[in-house]
Amino acid sequence: MRVIVHRQPLLVFFVLIAGLCCLATTQVRAESRDNVNCGIQTGKPLDNGARGYGPYDASNPQHADKLPIVLNAHFTREVEQLVKGSRDANLMRDIDYTLRAIPNYHRALVAMSKYARLKGKAAFNGVYTPECYFKRALYFQPKDGLVYAIYATHLHLSGKLAEAEQHYQSALKLTKNKIEINYNYGLLLFDKGDYAAAKSQADIAYKSGYQLQGLKRKLKTKGIVL
Repeated sequence: MRVIVHRQPLLVFFVLIAGLCCLATTQVRAESRDNVNCGIQTGKPLDNGARGYGPYDASNPQHADKLPIVLNAHFTREVEQLVKGSRDANLMRDIDYTLRAIPNYHRALVAMSKYARLKGKAAFNGVYTPECYFKRALYFQPKDGLVYAIYATHLHLSGKLAEAEQHYQSALKLTKNKIEINYNYGLLLFDKGDYAAAKSQADIAYKSGYQLQGLKRKLKTKGIVL
């Protein structure tokens, strides 16, 4: 996903807004997080705290000019690559702020999922759990098929295969360009032992030009040649 950046922002405005972002981040450190309901009040819009920025929809073109204010301050290249935070050593604070301001920002969800696998639950003290970030994203924008796909991969890699399958199926229903989802869904089906279904997903992906050969090699170990 390409990040849209203003080429010549008004300096005073940008500094002011960036400062508000930082203020909100500092304040949230003192807040407790609802990791039971994930801060979701059914039937009410998702909230980003008393002085939070947004939330904005990454899939909505009308919100595109709002995103760089968050991304430039909090979701830097070093944060996305899980090297270090933008303002302190705890880069999860930056990912947290990004996902509260833009709940369905795909690249931040991917980074958060990777960070969870690398660091475990202890790295999420004081912020939402990985599952909560995904639930918030889907509550905020339930038609975003790529969120379902990213969540499905997260669940798959966490060993929650039945839940992952449900989310892959939702992703396939909602997403137009599906071949990577077909491929990943095929990997899940292989891990579940449903090799015929895995082959069906592999056929779709490879006939559409998908390049990675891992699923093909896995199927070959079971005597299935594409």
